[in-house]
Amino acid sequence: MRAVALAALRHGVLQHTGDTDPAGRSRIDLMSWVITSLRHHHSRRSLGEYHTPPDISRLISEVLANPNRGSGDQPPHSPGEWALEPTAGTGGLFRTSAQVLRRNGEDPAERGWVMLELDPLAAAAAAVNTLVWELGPRAFVGCGDVLAQPRLAEETIAQAGEMARHRDDIVGMIRFAIATRATDQFLNALSANG
Repeated sequence: MRAVALAALRHGVLQHTGDTDPAGRSRIDLMSWVITSLRHHHSRRSLGEYHTPPDISRLISEVLANPNRGSGDQPPHSPGEWALEPTAGTGGLFRTSAQVLRRNGEDPAERGWVMLELDPLAAAAAAVNTLVWELGPRAFVGCGDVLAQPRLAEETIAQAGEMARHRDDIVGMIRFAIATRATDQFLNALSANG
């Protein structure tokens, strides 16, 4: 593991992930490159793993960002909308979508993003990318077969809500324990002085 980390640093990983601006960190899909580089080409083929080329992702994102350019029929997309990618891989399509939104003066964190992926490694990479690219608190990654689990997106969002409630419960218990200990120390100090 140490050797992998050192090799990544030697080859400039911080150049791609160390930018303070999320637009700078989303210039490339580093996780896609890592997965593609680590897997043998036979494994990629047997998994049906085909990454959308960045130029195609950019074209799709531009069309989706401006679906009625020139028609005047409908208003443009607005903050608060959700996007679903049922075969997300590492999230390359959402990377370029976030870039387009930022270029148009919008914050991707104001939207909802749901990425679903069959391959657990790619889903984990997509989860990392949601943080690197700052897609916001409504960015969810689910792992499963969208054909066998037609409600995977809803289940993913529900599971995230359950995890957030569990986290909040634990944080509440920790705060209570800290307050109890502080109170006990205060009472002990009072009784020692009394």
